[in-house]
Amino acid sequence: MTAPLTNSAIVAGYVQSARGQTLRPEILDAAKMCFVDWMAVCIGARSTPEAQALRRYVAHNAQVGNAALLTGGMADAATAALINGTLSHCLDYDDTHIPTALHASGPTLAVVLALGSSLDAGEEDLLRAFVCGFEVGASFGSGRLGVRLNERGWHSTAVLGRLGAAAACACLLQLDAEQTEDALGLAATQAGGLTASFGTMAKPFHAGKAAADGLMAARLAQAGLAASHNLFDSGKGLFGSIFQDRATLPDLSGLGRKPEILANSFKPYAACQLAHAPIDAALRLREQIGDAALRAISVEVNPLAIEIAGLRNARTPTEGRFSTGYCMALALKGHPLTPSSFSTALLADPELAELASRVSMIANPEVERTAANVEAVLDDGRTLQVSVPHAFGSSGNPMGWPQIESKFMSLVQPELAADAATLFSTLESFEQPGSLRRTLSLVDRIGA
Repeated sequence: MTAPLTNSAIVAGYVQSARGQTLRPEILDAAKMCFVDWMAVCIGARSTPEAQALRRYVAHNAQVGNAALLTGGMADAATAALINGTLSHCLDYDDTHIPTALHASGPTLAVVLALGSSLDAGEEDLLRAFVCGFEVGASFGSGRLGVRLNERGWHSTAVLGRLGAAAACACLLQLDAEQTEDALGLAATQAGGLTASFGTMAKPFHAGKAAADGLMAARLAQAGLAASHNLFDSGKGLFGSIFQDRATLPDLSGLGRKPEILANSFKPYAACQLAHAPIDAALRLREQIGDAALRAISVEVNPLAIEIAGLRNARTPTEGRFSTGYCMALALKGHPLTPSSFSTALLADPELAELASRVSMIANPEVERTAANVEAVLDDGRTLQVSVPHAFGSSGNPMGWPQIESKFMSLVQPELAADAATLFSTLESFEQPGSLRRTLSLVDRIGA
């Protein structure tokens, strides 16, 4: 009797099959939408304090190479993966695979672009590698495993993103099955990233480090560095050790059968996704309240929303993105919840701070992570109630290409002026030969 495949072997087999595979039209479209959104949030983050720190790091540590840095200039592939992956998550405006709480595009596209540039890979190969990495990372987090990581204090993007990045690199480098298993093992043994870092600059660093570690794992495996092939099948492996139960294992039964990229979601607001349903509710309340004063607001949400996005008394723009009360105050006062809304000036606004202090959050495990039930008590005695079953941007209420284009232009046009539209159309049809060269040429014009 043939022994069942290990989880590591299942993933390696999937990576082998992904090469040369023709992407279904809807999967290709989803992949390009991810690329457009990813590029927009990277370019939109170029002026952040995090980006300034990244530039200083590059000045002292980068090696010469032909991989583009979206902060400007060129470097080796490993540095580009680290920098661009970090940049993609600085605004917390990047896409989210809600079933696993994974920001899959951040590290995966960073490493695909960096490695693909150094290999002079074709556009279709880049898109295939991205989809491969996305599917691997998301599949490892299926069955609530990704959500449980966040609940236990481990950032799902940091843990799962390394595995997806390693798989994407294995696909591009055409590693054989054994090398791919080695790459996955090397990525798994580097896993880390704490949710206690949320609200600080370390959170976006998780995405960059996942990209860089995934690339290093694949390159080392290619060079012959072996690793355990049993880290996803043993209670002493990755997940059993993280959860300290010696029992948790991933369920990869859907890998290659259930396209996880089609369950991806995009953010209309530059804040933690768990705050999006309350924001939607606040926008509806604003229409109903008129000139009346608010006495109190109670927000019934999934418990994870309180744990991750329940920060009070936000003092920095990064903290503000993880403060549901502050986000709702912005919406109630007519601010657009774009990156500029999370400024030190608005955080110091006493009216916004006072309004945010009136928001109380109530945990209800029966409420989905994309939902919220809000009750507002007004000084005139009225009580208003709003329920949001599906936050805008989630799979139940998705953004389409027109909304993605609008978001892209709002972030990229200030940096690229008239060339922003050209970059959008290039990315929208990225499977066309020459698109990578045109993309990098356009990006190189920023700040020129």
